[in-house]
Amino acid sequence: MDETLVEEDIQPVYVSAGSTDVGRLRASNQDAFVEFNDVGVWSVADGMGGYRDGDVASRMVCEGLQKLSAEGSLEEAIGVLRQRMSDVNRRLYEASVRPINPIVSGSTVAILVVRRTACAVLWAGDSRVYRFRQGHLTQLTTDHTWAAELNLQHPDEEADHAITRAVGGEGTLTLDLRRDRVRLGDRYLLCSDGLTRELHDTQIAAALGAEDVKSAAKKLIDATLQAGARDNVTVVIVEAT
Repeated sequence: MDETLVEEDIQPVYVSAGSTDVGRLRASNQDAFVEFNDVGVWSVADGMGGYRDGDVASRMVCEGLQKLSAEGSLEEAIGVLRQRMSDVNRRLYEASVRPINPIVSGSTVAILVVRRTACAVLWAGDSRVYRFRQGHLTQLTTDHTWAAELNLQHPDEEADHAITRAVGGEGTLTLDLRRDRVRLGDRYLLCSDGLTRELHDTQIAAALGAEDVKSAAKKLIDATLQAGARDNVTVVIVEAT
């Protein structure tokens, strides 16, 4: 009981740093991200590769998170986020099935929302969220890809990385949800697969150990570029201080 009372009295200050890069091979950047520290919401979206207007879809996902409220409980915030993403999904899907000039586009999404020391992660696709705590890296999301569904340990073919769930992919969007309890000093990483397809967990953890979140974000982008950066790469790091 004492531990619970102490934890509820803690009001972390959340600081963040985000960065994105087109990479070495892509002609345009279809990633997008937002940092809404004042309302406790951060997100990364990755326009689906091979789809037209993927940059439009990822931007729509991020725009759908604007003008949120810092009031209310975590559960209320989760409900609002689900509704916002469902609205974006409906608009994208309707555009893809209309008989005249259909526009097929979609985007992954990974969202972190916090209320004091309580937080939740919502996602669809293969953009990920990690927690870095006392030098230990934990992946909080599971990829919605063929490789993950088939439990392939070393996916090589591009088809293995095909997305099985995304905003705009189906008429109804299902976001996975994971709740967590924040400790002071925790860092959360939201990233597109342009990072995780180039860097191993040990490299990610090493970068996240940098002195501050801005330096950590730069280290992750730089390491990805050095590794070849075959895709756009985006990171957002959030720290509880």
